[in-house]
Amino acid sequence: MTLLAGLLLLPMAANASLDRARGGLQSAGEAAYGTGAAGGTAGLAGMIGSLIGAALGLIGVILVVLLIYGGFLWMTAAGNSDQVDRAKKIIINGVIGMIIVMSAYSISYFVVQRISSSTGLSGDPLPAETE
Repeated sequence: MTLLAGLLLLPMAANASLDRARGGLQSAGEAAYGTGAAGGTAGLAGMIGSLIGAALGLIGVILVVLLIYGGFLWMTAAGNSDQVDRAKKIIINGVIGMIIVMSAYSISYFVVQRISSSTGLSGDPLPAETE
């Protein structure tokens, strides 16, 4: 039961961090290119930020589905060692994929932060949330 509650609460925590990252991307884009008439990020910066957010969300969903599918295969193997090996490979590949995606995001975040701070476009790309 605790595992199920953890699986249900994990996406909310991930979404909160993605919202914070999107805010940082939006503030960096606004500092570089200004804001549009509707208050959103104008032009290319807003579109790139939206594409990155959508791609990360889609990849995250795919990886979670892979992990659930691998776990389902393992639980329904009923002693079939071939199916257990297949499930292990799916789970391991899903975890490796998640590590690669998180590393790529971290590297790109670091590079954007260094570029924006060295050019003076923006201070902190992820400002503290205000209530």
